[in-house]
Amino acid sequence: MAEVHTEGRPGETVVTPTVIPGSGTEQGGYDQVNLEKHPIRDVNGRTLLLYRAYLVLDNVELVPCIGLADLPRILLDSLIATARAHAGHGSEPVGGRALDKPNVIDVVTQEGFILPLGNKAMAPGRYCGVTVAPVRLAGEAYGKPGFAASSNDSPTTLPEVPEMAGRLFAIRADYCDETNGSGQCTRRVKVDIDDSGLTLPSVRSLQFDQPLDLNATLREVFVAVGIAHGEWARDVDVTRLSSDAGERQKFLNNIAASFHVNSKGLGELPPNLPQ
Repeated sequence: MAEVHTEGRPGETVVTPTVIPGSGTEQGGYDQVNLEKHPIRDVNGRTLLLYRAYLVLDNVELVPCIGLADLPRILLDSLIATARAHAGHGSEPVGGRALDKPNVIDVVTQEGFILPLGNKAMAPGRYCGVTVAPVRLAGEAYGKPGFAASSNDSPTTLPEVPEMAGRLFAIRADYCDETNGSGQCTRRVKVDIDDSGLTLPSVRSLQFDQPLDLNATLREVFVAVGIAHGEWARDVDVTRLSSDAGERQKFLNNIAASFHVNSKGLGELPPNLPQ
């Protein structure tokens, strides 16, 4: 299992939002000239710049195909509860991670990078999809960042690294709220939000275009769950995110809806190409 975050989904044409140029000395916000960031566009065409974006994923499971032959097992499972560990039962870490606890995904990193989340032994059979859920972090997790305070200068040159305990997501972002006659940004507004007070989205079930078959000869497959962060603000007014819980709930729902199957296939995960 792996994760891949990109602006859009495979096969989709994505137009990267135009970032209003700044001088690096505009008031408020973060230092958009020198900091790594991902721009996303809201419902009004305004660009929100993500400088920190963390998301907790769990419940990563392959979903067996359901056919007539599966009905006796399904009926039995409905009568006898099946024990399920969060994120699976992986025991052999892959890339320093496994499927035995949640993963904190740092979205503001290299796009298209395949992050191994772990592996697990699966019974032979046909698998038609994968489940994944955004969850609030309780306890340990792979990839959990250490809290770091932001700098006090304006614009901020070091955004806060948020404490993720008890949180599902957290972002440190800003948008341009004022420009001069030349179109340069003169004032930016911070959007530092998380899921506090919001309703958790349900577990996402992602279907494969074609089933994956595991048998005596085909014993290893890979699945990479994608996160299309370019969709997060699609129907959201970013100027209201800090003050309106309803806008934040839409933002969170968009995060969950952005999950998709980025890639799958036989064998091991494809290697990341050097940049």
